[in-house]
Amino acid sequence: MSTVFRRPVSEETVILFMDYGQFRIDGGVESPVEELELLDRALAAHPFASDGLAVVVLSPHQNNFHMPVTVQVWDERPPGDRAEWQQVCETRLRVGPEGTLCLSSPTDGAVDCPVPEGQYLIEISGRGFVNYGWPGSTEPGDVWRIRLWPDDGSEPLPAMQWNMPGYGVPENAPLPEVTASVDAEEWVVVVDDKGSRRLHIDELPAQAAAFQRQRWGGEPIPRLEDHPGAEDLARHDRAIAEAIATMGDPELRRLARWSAAQACAKAGLSDRPWVRPALAALRDGRPLPPPFDDVDAAMTRLHDEDFGPPDDEHVGAMEATMVLGSAGTTANPFDLGPIHRPSFALPTIIDANRPDALDAAMTTLYATGLVFGPEVDTLFAALRAEFETG
Repeated sequence: MSTVFRRPVSEETVILFMDYGQFRIDGGVESPVEELELLDRALAAHPFASDGLAVVVLSPHQNNFHMPVTVQVWDERPPGDRAEWQQVCETRLRVGPEGTLCLSSPTDGAVDCPVPEGQYLIEISGRGFVNYGWPGSTEPGDVWRIRLWPDDGSEPLPAMQWNMPGYGVPENAPLPEVTASVDAEEWVVVVDDKGSRRLHIDELPAQAAAFQRQRWGGEPIPRLEDHPGAEDLARHDRAIAEAIATMGDPELRRLARWSAAQACAKAGLSDRPWVRPALAALRDGRPLPPPFDDVDAAMTRLHDEDFGPPDDEHVGAMEATMVLGSAGTTANPFDLGPIHRPSFALPTIIDANRPDALDAAMTTLYATGLVFGPEVDTLFAALRAEFETG
């Protein structure tokens, strides 16, 4: 007897710029409840609040500037899979005549997704959390899913909140007293290691400077500010970050190629027959051979080799790799937990050839740090010996 797998009627993934530990979902119908009031309700009863026209969801992470959200529409309640998620909220939501689901977050975050007009039950699920408050980077890797289906009159299931090992869950904040003088546009919510709290906009510059010092483990390093992983590197090993900031292009280029070789050796790629020619070309400064002239082609060959031909089992294995790879610790920002090391190492061969030498060095070294994970200090010790730094 064959098993029938139910599928959503529609599915779309959007990227939300999420900041201040919160995002809002609405169906384009104006809510009579002020957004700040809805936020206060969420803070008083983690992890969300809703009035049927808008939902405010609190994320454990202070931010994720590249947060993927998959929006699915179903024709009836979808199969339950709560055990696969860390936070789940369920409520009712009305989508208006424009047929648009709106996702937004303070500052720059706003994306839309087409959803037919109607009255729905909505489930919002998230996973891949590393910490309550500052997650250690601006793209910590958490992923979210929204599922909607026609409201059948049943009661929404209770919310499920992430119980962080060694911490638990944030305490609910009492609802503030309502006063006529409060201007909602002058207040924001900040989530950090002290929990969630409201701040007046006049306090934001000092708060932002404090966040920057926390992220960098001191004052930001100007030359590295726009480069991936710079904050994590400076916070974990500031001496190396400062040394890199003083390197010239030839030394940066050598660092990029050295890092790629270290990553591939650690991930067990150096001895694969189709990878060896690329490493040799990188070492000699020659153009990379196929499939390394196309990062997608190279990654496809790697995943076909390690996971088998694309099918549901293949995709499931890749998704599991991504989820496990987001469960790291803030003590070592390079330790993402169990990951598929070759997937992180292979792109370093291509990244080491980026046109800008500093960009090549920082991108490649950061990815190599992730490959080493809990052993990253071994990598940095080797770097000191090789480049006579620190």
